[in-house]
Amino acid sequence: MGFLLHGKYNYVFFTFYIQGKKYRYSTKIKIDKDEWDLAIQRPKARRGDVGKANKKITFELNEYQRFYEKLKSNYKESLTKEIVKTKFDQHFQLAQSVKALTYSDYFDIYIEQKKESQSIKKGSWEAYARIHDAILEMAKTEKTTYYLTGFDGAFFNRFIKFLRVNKEISDNTLKRKMGFFKSFLNWCVKNGYQTNKAFKQVSIKGRETFHVSLKDKEVDILAGLKLDKALDYYKDLFLIGVYSGQRYSDYSRFNRKFIDGNNIVIRAKKTGQFSYIPLNNKLKDLLDKYEWSLKLIASQKFNQHIQKICRIAGFDEVIQIDKFYGNTKVSKDVPRWKLIGSHTARRTFITLSAQRNVPKSLVMQATGIKSYKTLENYTRLDIDKLNQEMFKAWD
Repeated sequence: MGFLLHGKYNYVFFTFYIQGKKYRYSTKIKIDKDEWDLAIQRPKARRGDVGKANKKITFELNEYQRFYEKLKSNYKESLTKEIVKTKFDQHFQLAQSVKALTYSDYFDIYIEQKKESQSIKKGSWEAYARIHDAILEMAKTEKTTYYLTGFDGAFFNRFIKFLRVNKEISDNTLKRKMGFFKSFLNWCVKNGYQTNKAFKQVSIKGRETFHVSLKDKEVDILAGLKLDKALDYYKDLFLIGVYSGQRYSDYSRFNRKFIDGNNIVIRAKKTGQFSYIPLNNKLKDLLDKYEWSLKLIASQKFNQHIQKICRIAGFDEVIQIDKFYGNTKVSKDVPRWKLIGSHTARRTFITLSAQRNVPKSLVMQATGIKSYKTLENYTRLDIDKLNQEMFKAWD
């Protein structure tokens, strides 16, 4: 039991334990970091007005400690974190005082809790931070401060327009960003903070996205391509992804310690799911070539080299890419090699497995995919098979 200073806004949190598990409760008290004494977990003793303010905060914190001891005495073994929160809110009248907190104050508490609990990975909380920055940018243009109760339908109409027009964000990306923001607002509702619930009615229509996967003959072209040593490594790394069906973050970690009989068994970094990857001859030959020790490369750099290789391979068919911004469609012609990246390898494995009539359940076990809906998002249309069957039916 004690207090700690947390977050860039320097809120004081009360920490307590129930059945050996640690919990935190935000007192909504702010204090300058320079005025906080880590050793005693209280404000520093000062003279003058600063000293009076620090003394007042110390009194309030002592009251938190005293009241918590009273709760422990009253509830004994039946005490829960929910009881502590409810009783603290009532006793310290935080249900009224928190109305003065801005949206940014709540968001800072939310992110700090996520980081400390390690419930989301760095990439995810950075995505939360990016949508937060966009909200603050719009607040600056509107010369206002946002509060949770102000996020009404009119706000979301303005915010969606701001992201589409000012930030040039297409609908599919907008849908993902709005999902992060709505997760935060759901957390606010769950924690009893007075929040406008208009966000529950906000819906962004996702659009079908064009994704590239390689055909059988294109995989063969890549495998037989003669390149210099540096590019040859990138090509082999990509083919390891094609032959294994894994994300780059996983197949770049392949090691002999993951071998189990005729399979590589590895837990995905992104989802935590196990993949049971058949160690086919093509995959084994490439891994043996590098003695099962693959050099980790930044995904952006890897994608740049794969695109260069695919351009050399002649994958230059022109593809029209459509992006939607509400009712506006923007089309752009790009060569096919520009659309190929590390994730194309996984998509190719899944698509070619489907074309070779491998049962979906087995593809899911090999790739660690847990739902048929997700699997379908990876599978590309087999246009040759479509034409063959349709011509047979209609010619």
